[in-house]
Amino acid sequence: MVNGQNRSIDGDSRKFKLAPVQNVKSTIGPTMDGGRLGVDRLIDGKLPDSGWRSTWTVWMKKNPRITFNLGTEKRIGVIRVYFQPWDRPDELMELKVEVSRDGENFILFNEYEGFVAEKGKAVWAEVDLRAVKAQYFRLTPQYQGWGNQWGEVEFWEIGK
Repeated sequence: MVNGQNRSIDGDSRKFKLAPVQNVKSTIGPTMDGGRLGVDRLIDGKLPDSGWRSTWTVWMKKNPRITFNLGTEKRIGVIRVYFQPWDRPDELMELKVEVSRDGENFILFNEYEGFVAEKGKAVWAEVDLRAVKAQYFRLTPQYQGWGNQWGEVEFWEIGK
């Protein structure tokens, strides 16, 4: 399965389609293998394998601010982050979501917490935005433990 394209939630009547991301930027580059496994890996549609030496985009002991440009304004209902805790099950302590129409002026949409997964195993973290219309989404993870290991980020647009 590529990009989680059979995503569905029982009882959710909204129709979703995967929104393409035009580009992605980070305030700080990934650490460890940063030149080889940069932030563009977060939108390439390829999921890394669970475990240590895969194609994870990694920020060891750092919290980046990652900005995704969808190219045009879209109504996004769900953001999914494919991540892997390494040091502790609750390593992804918080995810702050900010939105913008121009890429310059961001407003805080919400902060999400409670992401728990088995150490060394990849899993999807999903945040339900209900319906947010924006072109730019800035995600700021807060780690506790080792750092941040991300493999993919998906934006699910609400269809008409």
